[in-house]
Amino acid sequence: MNAAIQWCDLEGSGMPGRIQPDERRPHFFLSYARSRYRPEESDRWVVKFYNDLCTDLGHATGTQNPGFMDRQIPAGSEWPDLLADALANCRIFVALFSPAYFVSDYCGKEWAAFMKRYQGQSAGLARPSAIIPAMWTPMGLKELPDSVRTMQNVPPAFPPAYEAEGLYGIMKLGRFREQYKETVLRLANLIKERAAECALPSSPVPTLETLRSAFAGDPPDARRPAVRLTLAAQTIGQLPEGRGPYYYGQTTREWTPYRGPDHTTPIGRFAEEILGELGHRAEVKGVDEGPHEPGEAPNVLLVDPWAARDEGIGKRLRQIDRDPVTMIAPFNSGDAETAAASAELTEELDEALPRSGALQGSAKHVSSAGAFRSALPKAVNEAITRYLKTTNVHPPRTPPSMGRPTLQGPEF
Repeated sequence: MNAAIQWCDLEGSGMPGRIQPDERRPHFFLSYARSRYRPEESDRWVVKFYNDLCTDLGHATGTQNPGFMDRQIPAGSEWPDLLADALANCRIFVALFSPAYFVSDYCGKEWAAFMKRYQGQSAGLARPSAIIPAMWTPMGLKELPDSVRTMQNVPPAFPPAYEAEGLYGIMKLGRFREQYKETVLRLANLIKERAAECALPSSPVPTLETLRSAFAGDPPDARRPAVRLTLAAQTIGQLPEGRGPYYYGQTTREWTPYRGPDHTTPIGRFAEEILGELGHRAEVKGVDEGPHEPGEAPNVLLVDPWAARDEGIGKRLRQIDRDPVTMIAPFNSGDAETAAASAELTEELDEALPRSGALQGSAKHVSSAGAFRSALPKAVNEAITRYLKTTNVHPPRTPPSMGRPTLQGPEF
């Protein structure tokens, strides 16, 4: 562990975090939602905005660490820990507002984690807001959740095109080039000023898995069951001969089968974001985190083509297949090792999961992140249909104090 980073755990709180020296703390954490259509293309514009903002903020502050964006987490790193580090140490939380942002369960959890830290450090203090919205696309007041409508989304001094078109619009339209540069510079100065005004100390944040999205409405009812996503993949220390570590991490949750310059999101988080857009709550767990309980919830198995080569995981897959589940196997077409061993890996998966692979909705060769985005909703729909057909679901009984419902109208 880097000696410049210290672990800090509030006793009994379950809120881990590594507290960084002041000069290494990021000035801002960028929270953003990926586009549902061609996310790799859309994310390229977010990365450009992030880099431009870091450049201007770096000049304004002289800091060596202007900002944090999840794309800078390197392969093989402990993704949840580094994300928690950034949320625990950033001075300002920059939220990239868009329609997709407020339906993203993960963005809502990032917001909730930062707000718990901010509120814990600001009790009794007249501290200004440490959340700064950045309008990625223009949004009317009615499109925003009630909890954020009172925020000043566009400060008065910002260029008019920013409010009318949003950051994405003024980046794409050449005639707004100068207004884009002015907007980014003003955002950088605002972050610098607000960070100084807030003087928010570092402190641990809750684990994201334990939080509910800050933008969630009422809890999901029985008609929208939670979906369990089970990840079956090795960690770096388990890899078989001939398999490199590029797509793996220290835990199963860090498995990133579509990793590349345009995609750095672990498959579990990527799937959770997709389900959030569809209105489902996801429960993500590794195949090694506990026994598979059939019938508990609709279940989709995300399985690494190399997983069956691990003796322990192979055994678990065969156990799961006794009560088969809808499965998706990411075969990244850009992964040379997987492509070279495709025939053997397919045969091994078929041997370990013959019944699951044959289910309607299962997809055994998903070649890209875009293809996965298309395959997952189909797999989830089939998993829910199967769950409802095979699970005893009873309507609530009418309480004894109530009469039987009738079709008669009210009496006047």
